[in-house]
Amino acid sequence: MISKFSVKKPYTVLVGVIMAVVLGIVSLTKMTTDLLPNINLPYVIVMTTYVGASPETVEMVVTKPVESSMATVSNIESISSVSGENYSMVIMEFAQSADMNAVSLEIRENLDQIKSYWDDAVGNPIIMKLNPDMMPVMVAAVGVEGATDAEVSELAKNTIVPELESIEGVASASATGLLEESVNVIIRQDKIDEINRQVFGYIDGELEEQEQQLADGRKELEDGKKDIADGKAELADAQKELNDSRKELEDGKAELEENKTKLEDGKKELTQKKEEVTKQLAETETKLLTAKADLEAAKINIKAQITMIEEIQKKLDDATGDSAGSIDDQIAEIDRQIAQVDEQAAMLEEQMAAIDAQIAVIDGQIAAIDATVSYAGNYPDQTVEYIQSSLEHTPPETGNVEDIRAVLGAYENSMTSGELTAVLGEQRNGLESQKAALEEEKNGLAAQKEELAVQKAQLEASKERILQIREEIQQFLEQNGLNIPDLDFNAMINQLEDSLGPIDENLAKVDEGLTQLYQGNLTAATELANAQTKLDLGEMQMTFAEEQLKSGEKQLEAGQEQIDDAVKQLEDALDQLKEGEEQLDEGEEKLEEAREDAYAKADMTDILTVDTVKSLLAAQNFSMPGGYVTEEGIDYLVRVGDKPGTVEELAAMPILNPDMEGVDVITLADVADVFMTDNSGEIYTNINGSPGVLITLQKQTGYSTGDVSDKLKDKFADMSAEDENLSMIILMDQGIYIDMVMDSIVSSLLFGAILAILVLILFLKDLRPTLIIAFSIPISLVTAIACMYFSGVTLNIISLSGLSLGVGMLVDNSIVVIENIYRMRSEGKGVREAAIEGAKEVAGAIMASTLTTVCVFLPIVFTEGITRQLFVDMGLTFGYSLVASLVVALTVVPALASKMLRGKKGTAYRKTGGTEDGAEDGRKAGMEAGQDNVKESRFFTALINGYEKVLRLSLRMKPAVLLLVLVLVGISAALALSRGTAFMPEMESTQITVSVTLPDGTPLEETGKRTDEIIGRIRTIDDVVDVGAMASASGMALLTGVGNSADNATEIYVTLKEDKELTGDELAKKIEEMMADMEDVELVINTSSMDMSALGGSGISIQVRGREIDTLQEIARDVADIVAQTEGTAEVSDGMEDSAEELRIIIDRDKAMEHGLTVAQVFQQIAAKLADASSATTFETEIREYDVYVKSAKDIALTRETVKALLIDVTKQDGTREKVRLSEIARFETKVSPTSVNRAEQNRYIGVSASIAEGYNVGLVSQELQKKLNAYKMPQGYTLVMSGENETIVEAMEQLVLMLILAIVFMYLIMVAQFQSLLSPFIIMFTIPLAFTGGFLGLYISGSEVSVISVIGFVMLAGVIVNNGIVLVDYINQLRESGMGKKEAIVEAGRTRLRPVLMTAMTTILALSTMAFGHDMGAELSRPMAIVTIGGLIYGTLLTLIVVPCIYDIFRRENDVEGGKEE
Repeated sequence: MISKFSVKKPYTVLVGVIMAVVLGIVSLTKMTTDLLPNINLPYVIVMTTYVGASPETVEMVVTKPVESSMATVSNIESISSVSGENYSMVIMEFAQSADMNAVSLEIRENLDQIKSYWDDAVGNPIIMKLNPDMMPVMVAAVGVEGATDAEVSELAKNTIVPELESIEGVASASATGLLEESVNVIIRQDKIDEINRQVFGYIDGELEEQEQQLADGRKELEDGKKDIADGKAELADAQKELNDSRKELEDGKAELEENKTKLEDGKKELTQKKEEVTKQLAETETKLLTAKADLEAAKINIKAQITMIEEIQKKLDDATGDSAGSIDDQIAEIDRQIAQVDEQAAMLEEQMAAIDAQIAVIDGQIAAIDATVSYAGNYPDQTVEYIQSSLEHTPPETGNVEDIRAVLGAYENSMTSGELTAVLGEQRNGLESQKAALEEEKNGLAAQKEELAVQKAQLEASKERILQIREEIQQFLEQNGLNIPDLDFNAMINQLEDSLGPIDENLAKVDEGLTQLYQGNLTAATELANAQTKLDLGEMQMTFAEEQLKSGEKQLEAGQEQIDDAVKQLEDALDQLKEGEEQLDEGEEKLEEAREDAYAKADMTDILTVDTVKSLLAAQNFSMPGGYVTEEGIDYLVRVGDKPGTVEELAAMPILNPDMEGVDVITLADVADVFMTDNSGEIYTNINGSPGVLITLQKQTGYSTGDVSDKLKDKFADMSAEDENLSMIILMDQGIYIDMVMDSIVSSLLFGAILAILVLILFLKDLRPTLIIAFSIPISLVTAIACMYFSGVTLNIISLSGLSLGVGMLVDNSIVVIENIYRMRSEGKGVREAAIEGAKEVAGAIMASTLTTVCVFLPIVFTEGITRQLFVDMGLTFGYSLVASLVVALTVVPALASKMLRGKKGTAYRKTGGTEDGAEDGRKAGMEAGQDNVKESRFFTALINGYEKVLRLSLRMKPAVLLLVLVLVGISAALALSRGTAFMPEMESTQITVSVTLPDGTPLEETGKRTDEIIGRIRTIDDVVDVGAMASASGMALLTGVGNSADNATEIYVTLKEDKELTGDELAKKIEEMMADMEDVELVINTSSMDMSALGGSGISIQVRGREIDTLQEIARDVADIVAQTEGTAEVSDGMEDSAEELRIIIDRDKAMEHGLTVAQVFQQIAAKLADASSATTFETEIREYDVYVKSAKDIALTRETVKALLIDVTKQDGTREKVRLSEIARFETKVSPTSVNRAEQNRYIGVSASIAEGYNVGLVSQELQKKLNAYKMPQGYTLVMSGENETIVEAMEQLVLMLILAIVFMYLIMVAQFQSLLSPFIIMFTIPLAFTGGFLGLYISGSEVSVISVIGFVMLAGVIVNNGIVLVDYINQLRESGMGKKEAIVEAGRTRLRPVLMTAMTTILALSTMAFGHDMGAELSRPMAIVTIGGLIYGTLLTLIVVPCIYDIFRRENDVEGGKEE
């Protein structure tokens, strides 16, 4: 219908063509150009600054909390982080389906929850979405002839950078190598000491009067002490006279004491006799009473025994009940019953053990079945015999090889994996049922066993009670010395009652003896009383004499008291003097304390600290509007304060008034040195051998890299024109690279189209149909460009590669239509009828053929990661161009044919077989060999005849042909893979970078000199245009401004001529040779700053994950040794290059606590002294503004040794202060530690990396290294994780293989719908491995690696090559439907389709040849894809003409074709 409309309304078609051209051209002018497609990476970075913090502090305070908080964010897949000095960077990867805007909001909410716990020094977290636009699009150098470094920096900072940032599309412009001037305020202790001397002098004058008063009091105290000493001498003489009188009194007392002694002896003798008599009487009485008590106790005991025996007898009767027999008989009966219970329990145990054994056997069988099913799952659709053979070289992940082999051995070798799985599943279910029955039986036996255990416990309890009673009886009898034969209790009771009579008789005799004893005791007492009376009379006489002696003693005591009172008075006076002396001492101490306190409070060392000076400067350097005053309706602004305009004014600024007589107001210069300084010693730049400033430019997302680059270059030209002395040199420009790559691809596209047209002329030998077909190329291209614009596809290296690949196939649909129109014209139809019917007849066929080609890119929607984002553009552009060519073939070609092919009616048209009315499915349908309007050439005649002979021979030797083909498939794949794998091929560029690294500790000045020398040598190379260098900064510093630059490393940018003679590798080798004598210099040369392989990492990278840094370092060194020993590795790094020596201070907590210090308090004081200076205020002049930095001179000069001697301030509980030397409470260690702490999945890691040596492949080297690492024994809790380029390759390859498999499935389903048959598409699918063989051979012969780009070529090749099989099989079916035999139909179809198959293949091959053999920059990217497609088309096209007929002959019977359907 559409073809008829096109022929009848050609102007409508013309209008449509014009509109498509206009839309395409306008779209082309408005499309953005970029190096790569728009890549939205599912990554987010959370950057947090923590100024002054070490990496480990940053990790503990910031990174870990952020990681814990981020772990709950939706769709997160992995978390990694870097904790460096002053900053934390947490990198999160999310699922491809994640809404990154929603994710950002969720991250912000989580961060808001933890920010309140951070110190004020921790900055506000910054959330950044990772985007390729974050990388610089241009690096330019700025220089001004005759200007100083400061003037160049000022121009770059205040003029050039703002102007560049104002350009549309420029996101930021950052300058490197700026000379930054600032004002330094260095507080000097010697100046503060001078002020202190004045202050302390004022304090001493204020305390002088109090010191004089204390001196006068001291003199009066000494006079009082002398008077007291004289009084003491007089009292000593009086004491001597008193002592003589006391001696006489003592003699009289001695005589009296002698008489008293004699009297006491008499009293003692009488008392002794009295005691002896009393003792004798008491002993006798005690004996009688004891005997009486013993008899009464014996009587009571016998009665108690009788009572207890009666109770025991009752208790025994209660325990035995009515049981007959003795206790022993009863115990024996219980033992017999317990033995029966034990026997029954043992039988139950044996039965349960047997059941457990059966269950264990069943579990083993189930495990073997599970392992077999799991292993067989790895080989779907394979036989048992194949699976058994696989066990020899591929051990199972679970289970035992012998068990699996035993299970497989029970089944036929021909059984498939699916059948085996089903049978084993049924067998497993049966075993599970048996196991359940056995477990139920076991549970019943266990219940019986529990019942027997209860019964046994009851019997043992009864036996225990009887034994306990018998033991109590035996103990009672033993304690009482009783022996009851056969426990006859009644006889024992009678015997005890008989023994009570003799006891009563003995009690009566004891009572009579006691009566006689009491009468003798009364007589002895009377005699002793008379003797006592005589002794008492003598004692009274002695007492009277003693009273007289006491009277004399009292008189002596009275005299002594008078002396003592006098002494006491002297002592009191002395105490008063001592108290006065103590008061004087206390007054002197308080005076000294007041002096020290005044000194401490007025000590300017503690007052004029760095923080105080900062605050005072900020308060004094102040100028702000205070408001408005109104006079006569006019508002006048009131501004308060002003700012100093010179350094001298700043130095003279008053900062403190001590308010002391003789002490002047303190200015800034009184306490500090104030001077201007710059960072010239901290920066390095070199632009073609001269100093300058490097400017790094980034573009805004959504803007074309090429457009932004052009605008920047225009701006550079304008600025250079305005200032003749200004020079701006571009060192790195993505725009230039993009232009060169685009030019290369466009030239390949144009030359490919021209070659395809030449092939058409060669085959058609007529200009008019060639022009009609050639016309489809530009129309299809501009239509595809319009579709690209409206679907948001940019002009990039990937999308243009898709157009280049499709240009050779754009003519195929047009060839099909024009050929069919020619055929109908030869049959005598009119030009309009032939155009309409010819296009209509093949419309369905070419639609299906186009679908099979386009659908190979449809499965890309199921892939993930970088693979999908990179190649969606290629699939869209490839599909747009083919669909556009389909529309052109069905509209424009019939319309042009109806106008340009007039006069062709009746032209000779030789038929060689086939039908005239059947629509031919496939893009070659309708093109019959020999149906040309010119006579066959001898070459084609000979080619067709030779092909027929080969085909007939192949049909007779089908097994050999198929075997050879299969062998070639395996050999070609092995050969191609032996070259190794790669992510993206390396590409040439006119810009290279050279990273220079000198040994650790090299100062920047020395690094700069060596870099200058390197630059001088590089500039001697003919291909070099410009060279620029700067001090190397970390990647984070470039992206975020946070990070550190290394003093021992620089980065050199080299721009080359566009027509350079040397390749990138040759240039890198030459530079290395030129620097060979610099043994201490490490060079890393990147020959393509825009190399797409950077998307997949570079070289080998291994993460050593664990907890302790020291252990990680040891493992990293071991792993680095293993990597270094692996052939093919170079530049091995153990991850410690960025490490540095650190001084570790280990606080002794016990010693610190003795001074009231905690570890945190010590840390705070040390950190404050080591903290970097921060800007206190700004100092403005008429020209510019300067930051003012305040620092203590003591802290500037700190070294490791002086740190050990630091004094720590301590405030005690009583408010007093002291200083403790750090070395007294801590010990020190020097260790190597990384300058940043890396983490992945919330574990620390150190990265071991290596580059791949020249001539080696990353995939092959990684495989060999993995084997060695598997043998390395890791400590518990530590793991190795491979990353880097090889892991990216594996991931991308997995995605592309999935894409290829799905593409093959889709193509098969489309062909099933086309042929209405399951077998014919199956036969055609054999063309795919044939094409793959050619693709593998092409890669091997060209020396190319199997890369992601080459696999894309295989995917596309699968969609192209099947059309050859479609043409051949479809025509064979048509011939057989017309009645031709199978063999003859195969041969005739091969002869007929040879020419169109070769013709369409050659158009595609020649169109791609410019990509495969071109040497322009950027051609390296699409070259592997073109090589695969060309190799696959050459080999696959030729072999399709041989192999597909053989396979058709094998699968198709002689009579199984009917209407194109299987019987």
